Amino acid sequence: MEPSSSSVRGSDTTAHTESVMRLVEISAGYWLPRALHVVADLAIADALGQEPRSAADLARDVGANADALDRVLRLLASHGVFDRRSGKYAHNELSRALRSDHPQSMRAFVRLVGLPVFWKSWGALEQVVRSGKPAVGDIFAYFREHPQETELFDAGMKSKAQSVISPVLAAYDFSTFGTVGDIGGGLGHLLKAILKSTAKSRGILFDQPHVIERVKLEETIAGD
Repeated sequence: MEPSSSSVRGSDTTAHTESVMRLVEISAGYWLPRALHVVADLAIADALGQEPRSAADLARDVGANADALDRVLRLLASHGVFDRRSGKYAHNELSRALRSDHPQSMRAFVRLVGLPVFWKSWGALEQVVRSGKPAVGDIFAYFREHPQETELFDAGMKSKAQSVISPVLAAYDFSTFGTVGDIGGGLGHLLKAILKSTAKSRGILFDQPHVIERVKLEETIAGD
């Protein structure tokens, strides 16, 4: 039996509506990560304990506007970051990972991705596509000139590394190698974990000189 023309038109209309709404979602997609960056910067997850709290309570603790914070948290909660219950907010698995004291905390990495240097770079994407020239010529030179952001970069890279170390060690046996090299390995968190799990291996960490200097500094501080 041939489908009726009305059902075909109805199907076409539904598909068109879904396509339009999908474009709306994509075009406004940056709202969600930007809200996540702000909440991580404000340490909202740290301020939220075991009991649900209102946006007004949280705003008072972190020095924010209650109504504006509520709007941001409602957006995040609608996408599964925090739970919203009777006008108050509570932790869930995703939001707990934004806490600074979480074993696999991703707060530093979220803050890193939200730094102005990265945010402005994406804002300049049209000029990049037109010219073929990067928005930031030397990102590592930028970090050398901005030590506070360098600290956040290190913390962000560490938090990202910590999230993948266990799966990497579980998926691959490094014990068969006498030497393991980590190229562009940052502060060496992954390499240190590999060497700790393979007592007979030695490691080589390769990165830029100013990065290696921070590895030495970190080890000195740890030794103290």
